[in-house]
Amino acid sequence: MRIVRNNEAPKNEMQSGVFRELLAYTPSYTLTKLSALKGTVSKPHSHMHEQVVYILSGEGNFLIGEEIVNMKAGDCIQIDADVPHTFDSVCEDMVWFEFFTPERKDITQA
Repeated sequence: MRIVRNNEAPKNEMQSGVFRELLAYTPSYTLTKLSALKGTVSKPHSHMHEQVVYILSGEGNFLIGEEIVNMKAGDCIQIDADVPHTFDSVCEDMVWFEFFTPERKDITQA
């Protein structure tokens, strides 16, 4: 068993205004919480992992493949492995969970 208390998760700044907290992981999955400030934009990327994004608060536009999808609190999207994606623009400060399978070793062993 592993317990992560509020504000005790390892946190790093991925880029200016974007923060990631590592909440849980096993060889099967990785769970992170991200936050981004209004106006933040990120570059597209892809990876071998399937990914689920659940928006906790705020609003932003995500680029998934070639489609821009507006996401708000309570929205959830599944991103298939190897599909280019990013948050294209943050309309208001956002917080969201990201679940990856299998484990993102580049996050858990960083």
